[in-house]
Amino acid sequence: MTDPPNHDDLLEVLTGRRMNRRSVVLGAIGAAGAVVIGPAGSALGATRRVANTKQIAFAQPDTGASIWNVLMKGAKIAAKKRGYQLLESHANSQLDAQINELNTWIAQGIGGVIVLPLDNNSMGPLIKKAHAAGVKFLDYSDKALPGVDGWVIFNNPQGAQQVGTYAGQWVNKTLGGKAEVALLTHEIQVTGRQRIHGGIAALQKVAPGAKVVAKHEAVLSADALPVVQSMLQAHPNLNVILCIADDGCLGAERAFLQTNPSKARQAQMLIAGWDGSVPAIQKVLSGSTIRATGALDAIGIGEASIDATANAIEGKKPVDINFPYVLVSQSPAGIATGKKILKEIG
Repeated sequence: MTDPPNHDDLLEVLTGRRMNRRSVVLGAIGAAGAVVIGPAGSALGATRRVANTKQIAFAQPDTGASIWNVLMKGAKIAAKKRGYQLLESHANSQLDAQINELNTWIAQGIGGVIVLPLDNNSMGPLIKKAHAAGVKFLDYSDKALPGVDGWVIFNNPQGAQQVGTYAGQWVNKTLGGKAEVALLTHEIQVTGRQRIHGGIAALQKVAPGAKVVAKHEAVLSADALPVVQSMLQAHPNLNVILCIADDGCLGAERAFLQTNPSKARQAQMLIAGWDGSVPAIQKVLSGSTIRATGALDAIGIGEASIDATANAIEGKKPVDINFPYVLVSQSPAGIATGKKILKEIG
């Protein structure tokens, strides 16, 4: 009685050549042109990890924000230096799109991802999924996600103090200590809360006569424009608008200028924000009603975001980075700081 043919013999009969199990696995991956995800420790899982761990995704979804390109410039510099392929977000501030992106990157088994979450509560299952797949998961902007492998955040209390104090001093000097204040907020994020809450607290400490008369969620220019239009209709004597992000300052100023204010009225308006985007800094330096921004080293932050993620992947330090702000304003020192930043950005 002859023995039954073994697995490799059957493959030889079916394919006309002898193949072992490893060649079948690798051949299937190569022929499909796609990554096949298998159990951790299996041949499939090992192939996935080797193929994609030199990829880092920067899930900064505010792709329409004026600071985005500068951040990516820094990220690209660091990715090239560290030998990683950079994957960029195309979520355009849409939560569903961000979740889909993250699921795709995790399924591909990339080395790591650093995320500016559009909704913190949606990140928990993704963090667990990433770790199960061997993907490092870092928090960008907020230190608010549990179980992450690191973070790159900003010293928001310090930046809020800078902008709020400057605005309060301006109110005292320009308006005799009294002002009507509007706030453009983003309460879901720690950064949003710290900037706005800290900024208005610092402003009112210096100028107690400044009163908040309007408050609404708005981050980007397109969101801020209609919001501030409505605010100005309800409160035509607004003097100060604090914006969670510089991009919102651009929309707020556009709404204000659409009211055809006189030069005297323009002299009584202060719009301020945070980030240090190029358009906002240029507006400050030109003497516009955007008079201050708490500026961050966007190129440096982009580099740090990749470095922290690469360090997490490679088991190195640091994986926790906290960036300070500098004040760009229409004071002599603030103007000099703004010119320095623009020169460095190029």
